[in-house]
Amino acid sequence: MSKPRRKLSDLVQEETSKPKEQVENTELQTTELTDLQTSVVTDSVVTNYTDSQSYEEQRTSSKQENIQLQESTEETELQSLEVTKYLTLERKEARLRQNQIDALTDLTRSLNRKRSKKGERLTDNTLIRVAVDLLLSKASQIHGDTEEELRKSVGL
Repeated sequence: MSKPRRKLSDLVQEETSKPKEQVENTELQTTELTDLQTSVVTDSVVTNYTDSQSYEEQRTSSKQENIQLQESTEETELQSLEVTKYLTLERKEARLRQNQIDALTDLTRSLNRKRSKKGERLTDNTLIRVAVDLLLSKASQIHGDTEEELRKSVGL
């Protein structure tokens, strides 16, 4: 037979009506269990040190491993900082005409072929950011109510 379903309110009432002593005993049992687990782990570690090599040798070896791991982590962090420039940028969506998309892709490919230095890859987004910077540098010249008027005001 299946158990009868209990209401959430009944469970909450049951938990809140527990005597305070019962709650404290539960906390004490948890602490004792944690102390016991700690003791077992400590005994295990000490046993491993005596079995394989001296405690001092194990500690020195462990320190060296930690230093190597830290140096490796620092190098990885530096590399990831260089690689993940795009994570510092905010996403902004724009709708472009098909001829703009095609021309932008062609220009990106052409510039990448002509590059003399290896490093940061040029993308369509790179060129769009440059175009936005150019537009913002001419902010004082821009005027108009339509896209066509805005284009004419900047000389396009």
